Amino acid sequence: CGGNLTAPSGGTVTSPNYPSNYGDNDLCEWLITVPTGSTIRLTFDSFDTVDGNDVLLIYDGARHPAKHCCVLTGNQSVNPITSTSNVMFLRFTSDASGTRSGFQFSYTSHAIYGK
Repeated sequence: CGGNLTAPSGGTVTSPNYPSNYGDNDLCEWLITVPTGSTIRLTFDSFDTVDGNDVLLIYDGARHPAKHCCVLTGNQSVNPITSTSNVMFLRFTSDASGTRSGFQFSYTSHAIYGK
């Protein structure tokens, strides 16, 4: 699961098997890139993972040592997240302690005005 996402206007991302439960010991990485001069906005439709064990890490930039933005875990409502550049890197990991339905979010590209 995972991959390089480059749709200019945006798209939708889900955890493996969503809305059914994701698997034990999953590792998924996504690199989202939109046109230069734009930012990325993530809007979560749902988020439900095993609290503290299954985690979605969001980085503002292309991989390490990109600025670490957010750590999402558990069952929560997630406010929209906006990058400061045209690239975001996301990593989802699960362990063997159990699984939940996971997550679904959309990403959209927004032009930075004044550039």
